[in-house]
Amino acid sequence: MTERQINLAFVGTGPWARRQHFPVLQHLVKTLPEEAGITLNLRGIASLELAAARDAAERVGFEVVYPHLDALLEDSSVNAIAVAVPPHAAKSVIEQVAARRLPLFSEKPPGISLAEAEALGELVQVPHVLAFNRRFAPLNNTFKQIVADMDRIYFVEGHFLRHQRLDPAFMVGTGIHWINFMIYCFGEITTVTVERFQNPSQECWNRIAQLTFPGDLRGLLKVFPCSGSSVEQLEVHSSTQSAYLDGPLGSNPGRILISRGESQEIIEQEVTRPEIVRVGIVGEYHEFFTRACAGLSTRSTFQNAVNAMRVAELLG
Repeated sequence: MTERQINLAFVGTGPWARRQHFPVLQHLVKTLPEEAGITLNLRGIASLELAAARDAAERVGFEVVYPHLDALLEDSSVNAIAVAVPPHAAKSVIEQVAARRLPLFSEKPPGISLAEAEALGELVQVPHVLAFNRRFAPLNNTFKQIVADMDRIYFVEGHFLRHQRLDPAFMVGTGIHWINFMIYCFGEITTVTVERFQNPSQECWNRIAQLTFPGDLRGLLKVFPCSGSSVEQLEVHSSTQSAYLDGPLGSNPGRILISRGESQEIIEQEVTRPEIVRVGIVGEYHEFFTRACAGLSTRSTFQNAVNAMRVAELLG
């Protein structure tokens, strides 16, 4: 196998980068040569917070701290770029980074609005991964295959619940995850009817959306930002079989229940898998390095996120 070297430049040092992205990169620096014949070199990092960038370089192993984004873009040794910045800054940063025409990894969401998502979908034409990690979680993909093998599905229902999430941008920034995953499983959402009602004890809004997918498949999605639990669930029904996904989230490894009348089958994920593997963050980076950096298509892009952003805005 011919070994390839990827010299990655990273943009961002926020909480999500520190908590998820940096541990994943440290993991893949060690494992990619074994799995894919790739040598991953953490070439450099850029951030508006120079002290945080220097700290990340020391702890994570980036070779260079760029004093500004232009310095990163001028580094001719870089052959891949990852971006994890707040949603309000994403469009501006990606517009600048896209000029290098290098494989791109970007944290979701694709901007803060449908207009920004559409603009980025037009702009980003290089091989890339948009980090909707639910598409890369191993258990979620097992469920997707189970659903694909079911005969004549007639109804699907998603539950996306959180506890005390009062962020006014919750729907576009977080709730969009389950919209995006349902599109991944069932195809583009064609019609949306939304009921919004205020949570009686919190200043937030609950959403119940009736959805239609290709083939007139009917669906329902419940998004409750202020509930008593944090769960991501999906149920799928045909005449002979029902399948239920309790998606991995945090320390919950998740499980799948398949019901055929009185017969039940349970598929559980190995709890020994690290959380960054269970929830798909290792998977999305693995796809970036092995596919996007090789010029190949990927399963999560700015283009196939536009429909999810449209629906998220309607639910917002």
